[in-house]
Amino acid sequence: MAALAAPLATTTAASAAGGTVTGTKALGATDISCGGSVPVTVTLDAQTGISGNPVDIELVLDRSGSMAGAIGDLKNAAKSFVDIIDEATDGSLNGVIANGSRIGVVSFADGATVDAPLSSDANAAKSAIDALNASGGTNHSAAISTGQAELAGSVPTNSKTMVIMTDGQTTVGPDASPAAAAARAAGTEIFGIGLGSVDSAEIRDWTTDPDATHYYEAPTPAQLQEVFEAIGAAIVVPAATNVTVVDTVAPQFTASGAAVSKGSVVQAGNQLTWTIDELGTEAVTLTFTATHVPTAGGGALAVNPSVTYSDTEGHVVAFGNPTVNVRGCAAAIDVEPEHEVNELGTPGQTHTVTATVTDDFGDPVASVPVTFTILSGPNVNAAGGGNTSAAGTVDFVYPATQGLAGLGTDSIRGCFTHAAGNQVCDDVLKDWVDTTPPVVTCQPTNNPGGGTEPPADNEDGFFVLTATDAVDPDPQVFVSDSASTAVFGGFPSGTKIKLVQAPGATPNQKPGVGDIDWRITLKGDALVYGVDASGNQSTPISCLVPPPPK
Repeated sequence: MAALAAPLATTTAASAAGGTVTGTKALGATDISCGGSVPVTVTLDAQTGISGNPVDIELVLDRSGSMAGAIGDLKNAAKSFVDIIDEATDGSLNGVIANGSRIGVVSFADGATVDAPLSSDANAAKSAIDALNASGGTNHSAAISTGQAELAGSVPTNSKTMVIMTDGQTTVGPDASPAAAAARAAGTEIFGIGLGSVDSAEIRDWTTDPDATHYYEAPTPAQLQEVFEAIGAAIVVPAATNVTVVDTVAPQFTASGAAVSKGSVVQAGNQLTWTIDELGTEAVTLTFTATHVPTAGGGALAVNPSVTYSDTEGHVVAFGNPTVNVRGCAAAIDVEPEHEVNELGTPGQTHTVTATVTDDFGDPVASVPVTFTILSGPNVNAAGGGNTSAAGTVDFVYPATQGLAGLGTDSIRGCFTHAAGNQVCDDVLKDWVDTTPPVVTCQPTNNPGGGTEPPADNEDGFFVLTATDAVDPDPQVFVSDSASTAVFGGFPSGTKIKLVQAPGATPNQKPGVGDIDWRITLKGDALVYGVDASGNQSTPISCLVPPPPK
């Protein structure tokens, strides 16, 4: 059986005088890479009908004896055909062939009879079909001549169509080809249906060219229904005329390679205008390739969100709006850690931040140049950069400034340049702090009045005070009195003092002698502690005042 275009899944179907036209829009991929391409197909699926061009249709049906086993299927199929014509003329299955069209029934065996004259009464035609009985030979010439006689006497302005259905070769009467040729010459369009094993070449000789759309085979009686429906959908009036489809491709893409299966297409930038003179029962396509523009960025993008349709018949056709996932366009940057605090003081200290560049779907993007800059803080203006790895990451490692100048908060910025030309950045913080107190000592030192080495018990009470700190090069040393509130200092590291214990005296500080910087008199033992520039105070250590010399 000749194949007919099958309806596609549609977004919106609309009917108008002339049949139905539906539209679909499909993309050849769900995901593409940044700058990649996707095939696009816009489809129109049309089914013809009868409208303002009235037609007289003559059903010429075989009721010869060889049809005995198929007469029931023939009746059902032919009545369904009448219903198709009934509904096609006015959109309603109401028993009336409307808008000037008519239908009639001729049957044949040894001869041919007019079973239902041409009329608008669909029910009369179906009753005539129901009354058919199979017997006799097969006279195709009489069948075609009788059918044409009916059509010749019909309304002169109506188009003429004959549908002849037979299951056998001619057994009675002359060759039917001359009768068929005469009918065609008179303007009748002839469709032929061959049931089972028939002389298809003979029937093709009767039908109107092209055979592909006028000759159908039904290998079994059960398939007669489908064949009659196909012919009914194809008779007389095109689905649409003067069709124009305007497809506007989104600015995130460029269009190339536009082609159509019917009509012509003209491209002006991102606008494709597809024109078709006439649509029958068929599916036609516009295809092109949409290529992503990297500067537009990625994400779930509509390729051609605007597709408009118009035709003379006024069909309203809407199209879906599928999207394609454009992956791999650098869209975002995340620098970690967001905020970190570290103790300053270890020589050679460094800090590392890691930038991760991702696309609109959160997937990593490789080979993206990233720059790092310290905007403010103790390490301001330090900078670096590199390209992201396959994991979308790149590190920035910088050394810490040592000493007091290294304390504070670095504001670190990581950036990449979007394909559109704008920078995308993320800022993080690094606090360099000093919370470690100095380390202090109180060690015996020389007696400026006698040897350079103090005795083991330092009976003279001479001490050197030291303080060291990881950050502050000059921590201060303080001496407090364990028996009072008196505090002396701060002293620089390396200060030499003489401690004197006088329980009844007022604690005091006086200049020392020689290389002894200070003489400090206390009521009790000395407590020595250090304080650095950050205010960190060490735990006091004891510096015992020696007993008086013997």
